[in-house]
Amino acid sequence: MDNQLPSYITLLGFVVPAVLFIKRLDRYQAATIVHALLMALLCLFVGFLVSGAAIKLLNVSHPLITSGMVVVGSGMATLARLIWIKRFA
Repeated sequence: MDNQLPSYITLLGFVVPAVLFIKRLDRYQAATIVHALLMALLCLFVGFLVSGAAIKLLNVSHPLITSGMVVVGSGMATLARLIWIKRFA
């Protein structure tokens, strides 16, 4: 179980934004759900970028820390997207 824990933590970088984006939908149609899932996937990619930059710049090599950075980066991207939606939509 300890070997898979970083993978589960990294998976939270997709699941948490997906749940947040789907929860705030007005209509539950296929297109809107797919759009919410794609936005969550983009947030996960931003989390990967943040984690990769931290690994390169800070020389971090512990798997739990790097997977935690993925979740933090994904959370920042999710927050930015929710602020963008609130402000301009």
